[in-house]
Amino acid sequence: MNIKIIGGGPIGCYSAALLSKNHDVTIYEEDKEVGKPVRCTGILSNTINEITPLKKTFIANKIYSTRIFAPNNKFITINFKKPNIVIKRDKFDQHFKDKAEENGAKIIYNHRYTEKNNIKDLNNKRTKKLIFDKLIGADGPVSKVSKTHNLGVREYLQGVQAIIKKKNDNTVDFYPHIGVYAWAVPESEEYLRVGVAGRTNTIKTFKEFLKKYNGEIIKWQSGLIPIHNPKNKTTNKNVYLVGDAAAQNKNTTGGGLIPGLMAAEELAKAINQNKEYEKLWRKRIGKQLWTHYYIRKTINKFKKEDWNKLIEITNKESTKKILATESRDEPIKLVTKAIMTNPSILIFLKKLF
Repeated sequence: MNIKIIGGGPIGCYSAALLSKNHDVTIYEEDKEVGKPVRCTGILSNTINEITPLKKTFIANKIYSTRIFAPNNKFITINFKKPNIVIKRDKFDQHFKDKAEENGAKIIYNHRYTEKNNIKDLNNKRTKKLIFDKLIGADGPVSKVSKTHNLGVREYLQGVQAIIKKKNDNTVDFYPHIGVYAWAVPESEEYLRVGVAGRTNTIKTFKEFLKKYNGEIIKWQSGLIPIHNPKNKTTNKNVYLVGDAAAQNKNTTGGGLIPGLMAAEELAKAINQNKEYEKLWRKRIGKQLWTHYYIRKTINKFKKEDWNKLIEITNKESTKKILATESRDEPIKLVTKAIMTNPSILIFLKKLF
């Protein structure tokens, strides 16, 4: 079977690695190499170990604790039972590209998908028609594949991040009330990845937030973060969307790598076994992403006093133990256990209505 994949990020390359064992697979990548420019904070829960063995080459740091701040500057500290992994995103992406090529996939650089089934060579500006049995859109939040095959336009946040030189205590700081959310993630003991995700005025919010950390700016990064909507369609006949193109993201934190890689596994299963992709990925990760979606809908209505109250009532050892043990990639289990140990959290459900 002739399969064309638009987008050579980790999700597109992982899809290719899984499919190229049995099919003729070609990846078209707009940039001149995989993994650059970097547009991602790159912190993953330990769930990543269920998908791919971690290699030292793409691990930048291991994080064992996080602080979650309220507007009144009070916070809770959570010490993870299993560490979060900060990845070198370029090395991580290249790992999946190497897997794809090892399994027989071809990758063609400097080629952009421009309109329905057309690919443009950015070197000579020539456009040609794609011939395929299956087309996979792994082309990010503003997916052209999605637009041209009537799968809709995704909503997204703007993310702005800087790598700064600043000594730190190797603990993630998370601010769920700044912008849509903001973060400071240690890349090492000497460097932090500091960023904000927002809908409007993101750069202004980011510049104000950066004053908290006051380090030497080494590099600026920015990108779009898709907003998951359970109503979004991800397939139309022989066309499929995966990863950011399908908005398979956790709306609470913006994380999309783990659910995207899981969706790639379901996509390969659907094509190899002639099954329905939409049903497969929703069965595996749909309920989890739905939970993140409704948590986000709820906390979007929070005022400062709500955040202050939430941090106050969750600052109990029983609740923090749940947050330390359960993965954010399994929010149903996490939320259920947190409510069972601390029913006071239920007062925030009224925000849904």
